[in-house]
This record gives sequence, C-alpha cells and structure tokens, in this order.
Amino acid sequence: MPEFESDALLLHAINSQAQTKIQRAEIFLQLLSNGHIHVDWSDLPKHRNSRQCVIHYKSLNTNRSHSLCVSRKMKDAVIEKVQAGHLYDIHVCTVDELNRVLYSTEHAQIQTVASNEAPMLRVAKSTPDFIVLEWEQSKLVKLLDIEMYKLRINGAAKVLLPPTENKFIINDGQFGKRYIFELEMYRKDGKTISSIPVMIKWPGVTLPKREAFINGSKELIISWKNPTSIHDGNVESYTVYIYDSEKKLLSEIGPNPPECRQVWIEDLPKGVYFHVLEMKLADSKKSILSKPMRIECGNESTRPILTCSYTDANQEKQLIDMAYLVANLRDNAETKRLSERCENQLMKILSTLTYLTDSIHVNLNIELKSNDNIPKSYHLIVDGKESSASIPGTIRNLPFELPRRDKPYELAVLLTPALYGTKSKTILVEASHHFSFFCAHFSQQRSTRSCSYLETLPYEKQQPRPVHQGVMKPSKMMTEIQVYDFNKNEILSLPSLGQSNRFSIILFYVAQCIPSRVHLNYLSKYASTYSSQYNFISINCNQNDIDGLKELTENFTNVQCYTDFSSEDFEYERKNNETPVHEILSIAGVPLYFILNFSGHVVWRGRLCTPDQEKYDAAMDHIIAEVSQMPCSPETCDLCSIDDSHIETQLTNVDKNLQFILLQRMKPYENKNREVEPLNRIRRTVSMNQQSIRINDN
Repeated sequence: MPEFESDALLLHAINSQAQTKIQRAEIFLQLLSNGHIHVDWSDLPKHRNSRQCVIHYKSLNTNRSHSLCVSRKMKDAVIEKVQAGHLYDIHVCTVDELNRVLYSTEHAQIQTVASNEAPMLRVAKSTPDFIVLEWEQSKLVKLLDIEMYKLRINGAAKVLLPPTENKFIINDGQFGKRYIFELEMYRKDGKTISSIPVMIKWPGVTLPKREAFINGSKELIISWKNPTSIHDGNVESYTVYIYDSEKKLLSEIGPNPPECRQVWIEDLPKGVYFHVLEMKLADSKKSILSKPMRIECGNESTRPILTCSYTDANQEKQLIDMAYLVANLRDNAETKRLSERCENQLMKILSTLTYLTDSIHVNLNIELKSNDNIPKSYHLIVDGKESSASIPGTIRNLPFELPRRDKPYELAVLLTPALYGTKSKTILVEASHHFSFFCAHFSQQRSTRSCSYLETLPYEKQQPRPVHQGVMKPSKMMTEIQVYDFNKNEILSLPSLGQSNRFSIILFYVAQCIPSRVHLNYLSKYASTYSSQYNFISINCNQNDIDGLKELTENFTNVQCYTDFSSEDFEYERKNNETPVHEILSIAGVPLYFILNFSGHVVWRGRLCTPDQEKYDAAMDHIIAEVSQMPCSPETCDLCSIDDSHIETQLTNVDKNLQFILLQRMKPYENKNREVEPLNRIRRTVSMNQQSIRINDN
C-alpha cells in the first residue's frame, strides 16, 4: 500500500470539478495491542465510478499529514506508520479517475499509547536567546542499553547525543517560529523509541505597526503601536535610527524606556530620510530591527495631531491589582473572621473601581505646527458628528469626559477656518473592562455587565457551600455526568475510569463568559507544556451552538473539549440524567476547576484568581504540588507564604493604599507633577541642532 507524507491527493481531489455535495459516513477506529490503528469504513457507500480509497491521517502533535491509498474493495485497513503518544485525526474518502471526492467519512480522533520506555522530553527554560531541553530516561531502560539519542527539530535530525547526556541548548531560533522537538532513543538491540513531541514558539515579540508624518515644516513624528508578546517575550528598550538619503546614520535616539511610543524630532532640515526602529528584548542580548521606512521632510503641514491619555489609568491599575490580591487572600483564608474581613475589603475596592470606571476620563492633547499668525480654532468630532462648540487654538490640553459604553468612541479634531479645514487622524477611546475573574452566569442575565464580579459577590455569599474549597479532605468521587464531544461527535460519561494513570484537570466554563474565555486560553497554554503529564479537559456548562464551540476551541489541541447537551438534539441518544451538569456537580459559577486523581476522586475543587498567564502557571504548579503532596518552592510561589499573619499584613497595606487613592480623588489638582513623568516616558523629543552628525555607515 503506497504511503506518502502529504495531503496533496486530498487537496487535488477537492477542486473545481468536485461534487458540491459529498455524503458523509461513520468511521470506526481501534487501537491494536501492537500500537497500530485499525480503521473501519464499512458504512461508506460504494460508487460505481470509484477508483480507490484514500485514508488521510494527521498527527495533531506535529501537524504532519499522511495518506494511505488502498483498493476500492477494501472496507478496513491497519495504519502501521504511527508514533507512540500522538493524537491522530483520521478520515477516509473514495475518489474517481479524476481524483474527485465521491464519498467521505466523518473525521475521528484516536490517541496512541506512549511507550513506557520512551524518554520524557520537556522545555526546561525558554528565552529569546536560547531554549533548554531536558529529558529523563525511563526507569525501565538501563543506561548500558542505550546506544545514542537523536534530537529532531521540526522533523529534521539536528544532532546525535551520547547516552549520558540529558540536556541540550538551542540558540539559533527565529522569533515567533513554531518548533517541534522530538527525541529518539536508539537502543543497542536495534529498537528506536521516540519521546512525545514538545511544541513551543520561540520567545520574542512581533514588530509593531509604525507611522511617521511631518508636523509643520521641520518636525518629524515617529510613533508605533504595542508589540505582541510571543511566549512571554518582552521589550526592554526602543531605539530609533535616522538615516539620510544616502543611508548614512545621522542620529541614534535611544535607548528609550519600554513605555515609549513616540519620538518627536525637531529642527529637521528639508530632505529625504529613512528611519529604523530597534527593539531590545528583555533578558536577552538580541534585538529586532524593523525595515527602513522612507519619509520626506520640508513640506508645510497644517494637519492637527490628536492624542489622548486616560486620566484614571494609574489608579485603575492599582485597584485591579488590589482586587486580585484580596480575592486570592479571601479564597485561601482558613478562618471565617479573616474571610469576612477580606470580603468587606474587596467590596470597598470593587465599589471604588466601579465608580472610577462608570465614565471615561481622558486628557486630549492637540498639537499643531504652523508659521503664520492667523487665529485658529478647533471643533471636536465624536463618532463622525462635529460639535458646534469651538475650542480656541491656544488650548493644547483638554480634559474630556464620556459616558461609559461597550463600543469604542471615535474622536478627531477639525481645524478652522476653512482655509485650514484639515481633520486630524481618528483615535479610538474605549472604556475599561469590568473587573471579573468569576461569574454567576447560571442566575444572572448573560451580558458583558453580568461578568462584573461586583454583581457576583453578593450572590456568592448566599450559596450553601463555599465556591472555593481547595484541597478536598477527604477526597470525594466525582458524580458521573454525560457530556458531548463535539470534535469526535460522540456522547461519553465522565469520569472515565481505568483509562489514565495521571491527574485530570477539568475546567468548567460558559462560552459567552469573558473570564471563562480568558481561562480557556490560560489552560490551553499550560496544557501545551504539560500535555504529557496530565489530562486536560474543558466542559462548557451551557447548551450552545456546536459550530461556535468548535470555532472557540479549534486551537486547543492539547485539551479534550466537551459540552453539556440536551436529549432533544439527538434522535437515538438519551441522557441518563436530564439535570444540567452545573446542577449535578453544584457549580455556582465559572470558571471553576476540578482536579481528579487516578481513581476519579475530586482531590481539589476551586477557582483561580490570576491576572496573567505567568501567575496562572505558578498557581497551577502550586496546586498540583499540593495534591501530589510534593514540596513547592516558597521562594517562587506566592501561595506558599499565605497564612493568617500574612493576610493581616496584606489587608492593612491594602487599606492604606485604598485610602490614599480616595484622597487623590478628592484632590485632583494637587499631583499634576506626578502625572508628567509617565507622559514623558511615552514620548521622547529631540532636536537635530543638538545632534552630532555621524557619517559612518551603520
């Protein structure tokens, strides 16, 4: 049976001559004792024009596809070329002489069993400069039995390593590129055993979008957006290089702090220039350089420049950090007195935060360079509607307040009189999100507002059992539930006993819930690192549109995705219990986590209050160590240091900081100098008259 590593046949088959309607049939998969996969497509109809059957199978671990062509008379086959520990997506189709698809089965997935003798490969450390790989040999394999290791990167052999090695460093990666590492162990008896592949994107940042324009006749403004972090990559500093028309370096502006987003260059002579943005990466010796961008300076411009800053941004961030801290303290407090004190403090913080964000407070900054003395004025444009009130041309900073709404506002200014009738670029002003990490969606109306934790907190106090319980002592067998696997199109029962010898991490969520979506991404990224050690499961607790759930979870290759369902959706299937999943398991809100041991007992039940991926990973590591009764490092884990004394100290500090913020709100004009510093860190202004011209080529 010919076999090749490509989906070329399938891609060629689905062409412009393909039938518009292809019948779908069921496919049955079975994992054989020797690790091979038995495929049965007996339900696939026969067609008199069929030439052959094609089995397409794709490893979701490495994203590599294979095809297997068999006789049209066959109804089953065995796939031998599979790798241990991989998850495969398989379907079968029949094609005619022109490679047009006649019939096709549904897609189905099956997991091969990892070899007990395979080495365990993991990413020990990842930085923009290097990635450290470490591995452990199986306890079933002796060192004397190993001849060598071969490391493969994206399918290609990278290096041969002696059996005594257990670490390898890669330092030649490309920022943002996906790498799949796989370690092959060659034994002296001729056997070759592969580890489970490990996938990671090389840490770094994306190049941000840049803009450059002339303000007046001798001022160049260069601005850029926020770069996107790739696998926790960050920017340490920015530097802007200015070149003349012959591409000789004129000026090096920087390094500037990571908050900087603008460079204003004054007294720039008329001519053609090129500018390049350099981003120095944090914890790295490497930098990312943008492509040169051309700009011509010297033409008079009367276009106003509108920028804005959020007046309450610093106070809002302080309050959000306090809310995350106090919520964590409350969930880990062991006494009722401390728990109630945390709740009272949390209510004060959330009330202050809600009052602060009920309207949008911004400071509009208007810049204009012009050499004439004609009186000018501005008109503010909000969502395309011009205001009748004029703003004197002498005003540069304008405090402005807008009512809160979910949709962003579009702001611009128009310069008058008509001789200068030029409008600035439109900027977007949007309200901040409500603080939320946990929602009582089963009793509240599902909307953006209902995700506010301020509304969930009173409901949470009315629950007969604590929402967050932590380690379960004693552990309790999880009540059996039926869920629908919308990727495999099958109904199954959980917990699945006897199928795993590792912990299962289950996330219960609601698809429309904002914090639920955040935690889905957190879980997916955490699962990409620990997919070989734990089972990761997500269960949607509402009966949603299946296509929407598939789209939401399409990139979660390391998470088993299920949903609650109704018997009305299936003609031949009935649920054993018509009660919703969240009622069976007494789930009052989402996102909520269960951790199950090997026998299906719930050993940990609760929620995670984490502001970012780094804190999430640390909290999950602490919980796994706790339920495994393994030591956790107090130096790197914030949760290990939480006790009554620590909570008392933290609450006292939070109370002082909250009082200070309230005093600042009462005296808004006392700290003007305090607001200047962050603005200066966002913008850098230099004069070319003060720059020494360097003629050396960079």
